Amino acid sequence: MKAQNSSKLFYVAVLFFVFSSGLFAQDMKKPDPVKNETVNMLLGKWEAEPYDMMGSKWSESANHYMALNGQFMYIDLDGKDDKGMTYAGHIVLKLNQDGTLTGWSFDDWGMVGTYTGTSSGNKISVSGKSDMGSDKRDIEINGNTMVHKFEMTMKGPDGKDMTMTQTITYHKK
Repeated sequence: MKAQNSSKLFYVAVLFFVFSSGLFAQDMKKPDPVKNETVNMLLGKWEAEPYDMMGSKWSESANHYMALNGQFMYIDLDGKDDKGMTYAGHIVLKLNQDGTLTGWSFDDWGMVGTYTGTSSGNKISVSGKSDMGSDKRDIEINGNTMVHKFEMTMKGPDGKDMTMTQTITYHKK
Protein backbone atom coordinates (compact mmCIF):
# COMPACT_ATOMS: atom_id res chain seq x y z
CA MET A 1 0.00 0.00 0.00
CA LYS A 2 2.80 2.39 0.87
CA ALA A 3 4.51 1.70 -2.46
CA GLN A 4 1.30 2.43 -4.39
CA ASN A 5 0.82 5.76 -2.59
CA SER A 6 4.43 6.70 -3.28
CA SER A 7 3.98 5.81 -6.95
CA LYS A 8 0.80 7.86 -7.20
CA LEU A 9 2.47 10.85 -5.54
CA PHE A 10 5.43 10.52 -7.86
CA TYR A 11 3.18 10.49 -10.97
CA VAL A 12 1.13 13.41 -9.68
CA ALA A 13 4.34 15.37 -9.06
CA VAL A 14 5.63 14.52 -12.56
CA LEU A 15 2.31 15.52 -14.19
CA PHE A 16 2.24 18.75 -12.20
CA PHE A 17 5.82 19.53 -13.26
CA VAL A 18 5.14 18.74 -16.94
CA PHE A 19 1.89 20.70 -16.96
CA SER A 20 3.30 23.73 -15.14
CA SER A 21 6.46 23.68 -17.27
CA GLY A 22 4.35 23.59 -20.41
CA LEU A 23 2.43 26.65 -19.33
CA PHE A 24 5.59 28.48 -18.39
CA ALA A 25 7.31 27.55 -21.66
CA GLN A 26 4.37 28.94 -23.64
CA ASP A 27 4.70 32.25 -21.81
CA MET A 28 8.46 32.53 -22.35
CA LYS A 29 9.66 34.97 -24.99
CA LYS A 30 13.11 36.13 -25.95
CA PRO A 31 13.71 39.81 -25.29
CA ASP A 32 13.51 42.19 -28.21
CA PRO A 33 16.88 43.12 -29.74
CA VAL A 34 18.52 46.05 -27.97
CA LYS A 35 17.93 49.27 -29.85
CA ASN A 36 20.74 51.78 -29.33
CA GLU A 37 21.43 54.46 -31.94
CA THR A 38 24.99 55.00 -30.73
CA VAL A 39 25.84 51.32 -31.08
CA ASN A 40 24.15 51.21 -34.50
CA MET A 41 26.68 53.82 -35.69
CA LEU A 42 29.48 51.38 -34.81
CA LEU A 43 28.17 48.42 -36.79
CA GLY A 44 30.32 47.36 -39.73
CA LYS A 45 33.98 47.07 -40.60
CA TRP A 46 36.48 49.76 -39.66
CA GLU A 47 40.15 50.25 -40.57
CA ALA A 48 42.52 52.23 -38.33
CA GLU A 49 44.94 54.78 -39.67
CA PRO A 50 48.47 53.52 -38.87
CA TYR A 51 49.48 54.57 -35.35
CA ASP A 52 52.58 54.40 -33.15
CA MET A 53 52.53 52.22 -30.07
CA MET A 54 55.48 51.06 -27.98
CA GLY A 55 58.03 51.74 -30.69
CA SER A 56 56.12 50.14 -33.56
CA LYS A 57 53.76 51.34 -36.27
CA TRP A 58 50.46 49.42 -36.03
CA SER A 59 47.53 48.90 -38.39
CA GLU A 60 44.24 47.39 -37.25
CA SER A 61 40.80 46.39 -38.47
CA ALA A 62 37.69 46.06 -36.32
CA ASN A 63 34.43 44.35 -37.28
CA HIS A 64 31.42 45.33 -35.11
CA TYR A 65 28.26 43.22 -35.33
CA MET A 66 25.22 42.26 -33.28
CA ALA A 67 24.72 38.64 -32.19
CA LEU A 68 22.56 36.38 -30.04
CA ASN A 69 19.18 37.91 -30.79
CA GLY A 70 20.60 41.45 -30.82
CA GLN A 71 21.49 41.31 -27.12
CA PHE A 72 25.27 41.59 -27.59
CA MET A 73 27.66 43.47 -29.82
CA TYR A 74 30.75 41.51 -30.86
CA ILE A 75 33.93 43.19 -32.04
CA ASP A 76 36.60 41.18 -33.84
CA LEU A 77 40.02 42.86 -33.93
CA ASP A 78 43.01 42.04 -36.14
CA GLY A 79 46.21 44.04 -36.02
CA LYS A 80 49.84 43.90 -37.04
CA ASP A 81 52.89 46.06 -36.67
CA ASP A 82 55.71 46.99 -39.02
CA LYS A 83 57.98 44.37 -37.40
CA GLY A 84 55.70 41.37 -38.11
CA MET A 85 54.00 41.15 -34.70
CA THR A 86 50.28 40.27 -34.92
CA TYR A 87 47.32 40.69 -32.62
CA ALA A 88 43.78 39.26 -32.68
CA GLY A 89 41.09 40.01 -30.14
CA HIS A 90 37.44 39.48 -29.48
CA ILE A 91 35.23 41.84 -27.45
CA VAL A 92 31.70 41.02 -26.28
CA LEU A 93 29.51 43.89 -25.06
CA LYS A 94 26.20 43.40 -23.23
CA LEU A 95 24.06 46.36 -24.19
CA ASN A 96 21.24 47.74 -22.10
CA GLN A 97 18.29 49.83 -23.27
CA ASP A 98 19.42 52.70 -21.00
CA GLY A 99 22.75 53.06 -22.84
CA THR A 100 24.92 51.33 -20.25
CA LEU A 101 27.12 48.42 -21.21
CA THR A 102 29.24 45.68 -19.71
CA GLY A 103 31.94 43.92 -21.65
CA TRP A 104 34.64 41.32 -21.79
CA SER A 105 37.71 41.13 -24.02
CA PHE A 106 39.89 38.19 -24.98
CA ASP A 107 42.96 38.06 -27.19
CA ASP A 108 45.47 35.68 -28.70
CA TRP A 109 48.09 36.79 -26.17
CA GLY A 110 45.96 35.18 -23.45
CA MET A 111 44.79 38.50 -21.99
CA VAL A 112 41.31 38.93 -20.53
CA GLY A 113 39.61 42.21 -19.68
CA THR A 114 36.33 43.49 -18.23
CA TYR A 115 34.62 46.76 -19.09
CA THR A 116 31.76 49.00 -18.03
CA GLY A 117 30.56 52.05 -19.87
CA THR A 118 27.88 54.29 -21.26
CA SER A 119 26.71 55.32 -24.71
CA SER A 120 24.84 58.46 -25.67
CA GLY A 121 24.48 60.42 -28.89
CA ASN A 122 27.61 59.75 -30.93
CA LYS A 123 29.84 58.98 -27.92
CA ILE A 124 30.80 55.92 -25.90
CA SER A 125 32.92 55.94 -22.74
CA VAL A 126 34.31 52.72 -21.28
CA SER A 127 36.62 51.91 -18.40
CA GLY A 128 38.28 48.58 -17.99
CA LYS A 129 40.73 46.35 -16.23
CA SER A 130 42.74 43.62 -17.88
CA ASP A 131 45.69 41.38 -17.23
CA MET A 132 47.88 44.25 -18.53
CA GLY A 133 46.44 47.04 -16.38
CA SER A 134 43.58 49.51 -16.59
CA ASP A 135 42.31 51.79 -19.31
CA LYS A 136 39.73 54.43 -20.07
CA ARG A 137 38.51 54.93 -23.62
CA ASP A 138 36.36 57.71 -25.09
CA ILE A 139 34.99 56.95 -28.55
CA GLU A 140 33.34 59.46 -30.87
CA ILE A 141 31.65 58.49 -34.12
CA ASN A 142 31.10 61.09 -36.83
CA GLY A 143 29.76 59.52 -40.02
CA ASN A 144 32.42 57.21 -41.43
CA THR A 145 35.09 58.31 -38.94
CA MET A 146 35.50 56.95 -35.44
CA VAL A 147 38.10 58.31 -33.01
CA HIS A 148 39.28 56.39 -29.92
CA LYS A 149 41.07 58.45 -27.26
CA PHE A 150 42.39 56.27 -24.52
CA GLU A 151 44.63 56.23 -21.51
CA MET A 152 46.21 52.99 -20.33
CA THR A 153 48.10 52.33 -17.12
CA MET A 154 50.24 49.21 -16.80
CA LYS A 155 53.31 47.95 -14.98
CA GLY A 156 56.59 48.90 -16.62
CA PRO A 157 59.71 46.74 -16.74
CA ASP A 158 60.78 48.26 -13.41
CA GLY A 159 57.48 47.23 -11.75
CA LYS A 160 56.25 50.81 -11.49
CA ASP A 161 53.04 52.06 -13.09
CA MET A 162 53.45 53.71 -16.45
CA THR A 163 50.66 55.55 -18.24
CA MET A 164 50.34 56.18 -21.94
CA THR A 165 47.75 58.04 -23.96
CA GLN A 166 46.84 57.32 -27.55
CA THR A 167 44.43 58.52 -30.22
CA ILE A 168 43.45 56.08 -32.96
CA THR A 169 41.32 57.14 -35.91
CA TYR A 170 39.27 54.52 -37.79
CA HIS A 171 37.44 54.81 -41.10
CA LYS A 172 34.44 52.73 -42.09
CA LYS A 173 35.08 50.39 -45.01
